[in-house]
Amino acid sequence: MDREVLARSLESTLLKPETTVDQIQALCQEAIQLGLGGVCVPPYFVKEARRQLEGKGPLVVSVVGFPLGYNCTAGKVEEIKKLIHDGASEVDVVVDIPAVKDKNWTYLENELRAVSQITHLKNQTIKLIIEMGMMNPDEVRMICSIAETCGVDFIKTSTGMLAPGPSKEDIQFLRQILKPLTRIKASAGIRTAEKAIELIEAGADRIGTSSAGKIMSEWKG
Repeated sequence: MDREVLARSLESTLLKPETTVDQIQALCQEAIQLGLGGVCVPPYFVKEARRQLEGKGPLVVSVVGFPLGYNCTAGKVEEIKKLIHDGASEVDVVVDIPAVKDKNWTYLENELRAVSQITHLKNQTIKLIIEMGMMNPDEVRMICSIAETCGVDFIKTSTGMLAPGPSKEDIQFLRQILKPLTRIKASAGIRTAEKAIELIEAGADRIGTSSAGKIMSEWKG
């Protein structure tokens, strides 16, 4: 795999609650130096990430309803508005896990339509975090079907907080059930170039990782 292609596939992620501004600045500078696709940061640091990255290549990404997903729909919509106003180009929205487990598909569709519409109204990109490690195959199928109906741009596998990250088989399953234009972001537990490339080759378009520097240092072409 070409080095530039790998770098652009990586979103360098730092979402720990004890994150400092110095760490965010270092994350952004590394992303610029390595030519990464973006950085995924807590909402509090979106403005700082925009200041660091504006016009320099990597996108600013942040999270909504993180990590549990059971924020009310109106709250998620307001979070999205604020993040985009502050400088986020992409928002990663956690699915309402209790709604899924309750099989309240009407609620889920109404929420996904609302968050997708506000994101696209602002001309930005929405990823839906489905917390795949907590879902059975039928739940994954239903979430993905509703998400595609509502215009979600990416399905993202995991928050990295609640369940294990994706396997190659998980990504292959998603690629099998999703439409060709729906992209996949694999995240959680991806710490080596070997793992990142394996998931990309399985069908992932983007890799969320807290080990982007290590992955790029391991790249052998």
